[in-house]
Amino acid sequence: MVIKNSDGQTTTPSAVFIDPPNYVVGEVALQSTMTEPLRVVQFVKRFMGVPEHRVQVGDQSFSPEFISSIILRKIVQEAEEALGEHITQAVITVPAYFTETQRHATYEAGALAGLTVLRIISEPTAAALSYGISRRGRPRNILVYDLGGGTFDVTILAIDNDNLNVLAIGGDPHLGGKDFDDRIMNYIEDELREKFGYELEPDPSLEAELRLKAEAAKRQLTGRPSVPITFKAKRSLGNMDTYIPVRVELSREKFEEICNDLIARTELLLENVLLKANMGWEDISETLCVGGSSRMPMVREMLTRLSGRRPMLHDPDECVAKGAALQAALLVKDETVEEFGVGHVLAHSLGVATVKSEKTIIDHIIPALTPLPCSQTRGGYTTTFDGQEKVQVRIYEGESGDPQAYPTGPIGVFNLDTRPPRPAGKPNITVEFRCDENGRIIAVARDADTGRESRVMISLAGDRDDTQVEEEAFMLSQAIIS
Repeated sequence: MVIKNSDGQTTTPSAVFIDPPNYVVGEVALQSTMTEPLRVVQFVKRFMGVPEHRVQVGDQSFSPEFISSIILRKIVQEAEEALGEHITQAVITVPAYFTETQRHATYEAGALAGLTVLRIISEPTAAALSYGISRRGRPRNILVYDLGGGTFDVTILAIDNDNLNVLAIGGDPHLGGKDFDDRIMNYIEDELREKFGYELEPDPSLEAELRLKAEAAKRQLTGRPSVPITFKAKRSLGNMDTYIPVRVELSREKFEEICNDLIARTELLLENVLLKANMGWEDISETLCVGGSSRMPMVREMLTRLSGRRPMLHDPDECVAKGAALQAALLVKDETVEEFGVGHVLAHSLGVATVKSEKTIIDHIIPALTPLPCSQTRGGYTTTFDGQEKVQVRIYEGESGDPQAYPTGPIGVFNLDTRPPRPAGKPNITVEFRCDENGRIIAVARDADTGRESRVMISLAGDRDDTQVEEEAFMLSQAIIS
């Protein structure tokens, strides 16, 4: 059962209107962008796990984790009202290509909202679970194309009678329906400039209105060859503001032309994921479209051209939520759900910085797509100069062997005591990574000669201190959420 929200809908826009201690979530917040745009926050998922990112509203700033906890709290409130029960546990979905830092940030948002997070599950895996659990039978490979509002994921999964396992993943956390909306907004500005010689003046309310109308036009073009976009543009004449009625016609053909490179980006990611899985399109049994933006005809046409068969548009707005509910039922061993194994994998390789031939490189210890939970130890590390009393262990998440390829640097740093002082190259140091089903990581470094060890649990790059988290917990306890 999918519970409807207070607006009578089964989906809730991830938009928050902020007027502390009052927070409004959903459609009302979205519509408020036209009247008070500077108080509405959207697309926060793109910035999860970015410690320096703050949302400024008035004289206050908020972390993405706090905004996400407000959204989670709103969903919990509405579910509690509908079910008449107190909710304390949750399975939360995230894009498949989320890093450990982003997953940890999501976990923290859930905890801040007062929830025990049973599992962090990738959205394509949840979608495939929702689709496949009632279609068990012959072994087959499913490709999930997940184009949501703010992110894009592609995942290949193997499904049989008893299990669902991830084979390969890819994606772009900065590609989604918003980017297609942006293209429509840019097109409107270009049309005004070229046909009317008119430049839109900076106007946050008009920009918010155009974003809503761009999204509406994108949806309407799914079933119509063209749509009109009408609005009133402000023009300042001295001390007076006048508003000029504007009508811009957007055809599906033009829309597809201005978004061609965005679709090409998803196509490139598709081919990369097939390469990772060592597969061709002939190895894919079914292609599943997920996320509201996958409804666009250009998506289905591209997938048909590549695969030779029509993709399935399976409940794109709700299947991820249904899959998360099924995962929760399996975790708590709900007797109404037949046992079914769901395999999770490490999204990105894990490694440490080391020096070889006088050059710093990343030595990958656990490769991407390793099934979770997992543990791996590697030795052969040592000191680089005589008498060295400590070794700094820098942990990297990703596929490149070059530390310069990581703009945010390591995801974790800690030191190992290597006393007593010894000649360079003498200590025998090992590094172990342990990852649980949620992808959370514990790193352990050991000096095999002395038995000393040091460990760290990877968190938000160490930049969110306890004081900040406590302040946000207090703010949430005082929040009035509607």
